[in-house]
Amino acid sequence: MMKKLVLLMMSVALLATGLKAQVAPSPLAEGLKLLNYEKNKSALDFFKSALDKNPNDPETTFWYGQALLAQNYNGVPTPEFIQKTKALYQQALQAKGNDAWLLVGMAHIQSLEGADAALVKNNLELAITSSKIEKGKNKNKNNPDIINAIGRVYAELPMNIGDHQFAIDKLKEVISSYEEATINPNLFLNLGINYLKLGGENGGEAVSAFTKAIDRDAQNAYAYYRIGKIYQSQSNKEIFEENYSKALAIDPAISPVYVSLYTYFASIDTTKARKNLDLFLQYADKDPAFDYLYADYLFQVAQYDASLAKAKTLEAAIGIETYPRIAVLLAYNYDRKGDSVSAKKYIEQFINNNPTDKILPNDYVLAVKVMSKFSGNEAGVAAILEKAIAAEPNNKANAQKLYKLGYEMFEKANLYTDAGKWYAKYAAVRGVKDETYYYKTASIAVNAKDGVTAAAAAKEYIAAFPDRQNGYLYNVRAARLLDTANNLGILFEAINLQNTFLVKDTEKNKQALINNYYTLIGYYNETKAYENAVLMCDKVLELVPNDPTTTQAKAQFTKNIEILKKMGDGKGAKLAPEKPASDSTKSNPVIPKKN
Repeated sequence: MMKKLVLLMMSVALLATGLKAQVAPSPLAEGLKLLNYEKNKSALDFFKSALDKNPNDPETTFWYGQALLAQNYNGVPTPEFIQKTKALYQQALQAKGNDAWLLVGMAHIQSLEGADAALVKNNLELAITSSKIEKGKNKNKNNPDIINAIGRVYAELPMNIGDHQFAIDKLKEVISSYEEATINPNLFLNLGINYLKLGGENGGEAVSAFTKAIDRDAQNAYAYYRIGKIYQSQSNKEIFEENYSKALAIDPAISPVYVSLYTYFASIDTTKARKNLDLFLQYADKDPAFDYLYADYLFQVAQYDASLAKAKTLEAAIGIETYPRIAVLLAYNYDRKGDSVSAKKYIEQFINNNPTDKILPNDYVLAVKVMSKFSGNEAGVAAILEKAIAAEPNNKANAQKLYKLGYEMFEKANLYTDAGKWYAKYAAVRGVKDETYYYKTASIAVNAKDGVTAAAAAKEYIAAFPDRQNGYLYNVRAARLLDTANNLGILFEAINLQNTFLVKDTEKNKQALINNYYTLIGYYNETKAYENAVLMCDKVLELVPNDPTTTQAKAQFTKNIEILKKMGDGKGAKLAPEKPASDSTKSNPVIPKKN
């Protein structure tokens, strides 16, 4: 009996120890969940109520400020809410002094207002130092709640504002200093988001962080959602649907999943898109801003007049500053309706006034499409693309897409010198010298009248793909640019090289060979190498027996040879070079053409 009692007491003790090892749920956790679920109005109400009950609590004040900054549903606070939050934090700082929570909150405001990054980090270091654990086994360690708040602030800042690596370093440091069982999963969530702020190429690190959040909380629907978003950005449908399904199985009310699925299906399956739109509106906050999605749906089903009317109503009711993507929808609708002036106005407004991590790849596609319709606008579009590339210097996939938009825009505008520069940058990022690379480099250079670049690309093309005709073709075209008078021997060499390829299939390449032979006939005529001119005439006659023009030219060259023989070495000869009688087109069934 005593043994059983001892065992029972030990079991209770172990259970209690296990419970203490878990992270105690914060009374504010529900509000943070609402923010993650983008139920920002509900989150504001929650934190306002909590602050009313506990008006002197810095932590509650911090989170109420975070909810204020989230009210425009765009991730970029409006000036109005920045000022409201600033006043909230400043008033609390006057009452509480340099409290760590309030210092972190003010660092958020300072970042949004463009303060020096070093100053912001100094204030955050003060917050970290002043909030270290004061007793127990974790004495002198950084407070994980304050570090999590710092991670949250940087996770909310646009990718071009603030030092996101600073947040990553602080999050990793505090995670490694505590026992794994005691780590709040939110630390991993903010770690993953900040990795994404460094650029899309950090998606693997972000997935790893979100997965660790799930390891510590198997019911973390938000972590599954964030993993799904990464794979959706990579168009990996199987994996993003798997993660979205897991998120919804845990919590069907996680509304961002539905809007992500709506966005995916909007242009490919309007039935599925509408289903997910309806589910989003069912679970999301009731907000006029979400009428934007319905207006977008109307656009997707080609109801452009209705979509445009709805978007204009939204513009008047809530404003583009509050919900910037209204401008994108207006631009799309005006573009479809043929009003390029209005489309240009709205897409320029959106591109110029929003951070790059809020601009989608298709937004740039629309900007290039619309703005390129206006002559002389290419430099402005190029500046926009360069800005987007500079914002994510390590995101090669994004840079490749944007450089492609740039060189294609310049090509369509017949600005081939600029097209060549942008294609060279695109090719450098792409990092593959395949046949497409050589073809595009050579063809753009030829159109830009850049014979040197074209010749170099064509020669590399031939070396890499000797059995493909375009390398030889562009080598000849480059030679024509470099040897305009056909007296340097460059064109002569290029044509002879091309002929070595063409003679492999004389039936298919008959006309091209004739054209080349006539070019060589002209060259030999100009240099008075009449014997070679006769040989070229013979090659033409092999392809076109008894051709009268070629027969006549051969006879003239033969006559010239005889004249020169009679004149000895030809010193003092006044014999003018003969041109092939190519103007006798009436008797010539094959009209020579240049390459």
